[in-house]
Amino acid sequence: MDIIKICLVALVSISPVGEEMIAIPAGVAMGLPVFIVATVAAAANFLPVPVISFVFYQGNKYPRIHGWLLKRRNEKVKRWMDKYGIAGLFLLTPWIGVYAATITCELLIMQRAKIYAAIAASLVFYAVIAALVLTLRIKFI
Repeated sequence: MDIIKICLVALVSISPVGEEMIAIPAGVAMGLPVFIVATVAAAANFLPVPVISFVFYQGNKYPRIHGWLLKRRNEKVKRWMDKYGIAGLFLLTPWIGVYAATITCELLIMQRAKIYAAIAASLVFYAVIAALVLTLRIKFI
């Protein structure tokens, strides 16, 4: 029956509401091993990134959609990303979510390889931190 629990962790991690910061503690609370939960949550949380990029890639082929997407760019966010770049993306991804991070980077026309690398590294980093916190039972008040 653990496979059902692992699938639940993956589904929570894929969802835009859950993501890995909720999926990891939920999986541990269900009695699953921390390492497996962190691995499944990080991997599942990354799955929407290439899908979102593909949708943007397809949408940019059509002038009306491309124009509409360009109008959604926010200059304040662009200045912030120009200032902090990939490091900012790395730090913020789990907090704003992979959906928002990917869409923002696509709107700012960042290189996909950099988007993928930063988001993947961020998810792995935060999964390890969450696993350590749960393993060591560190309490935050």
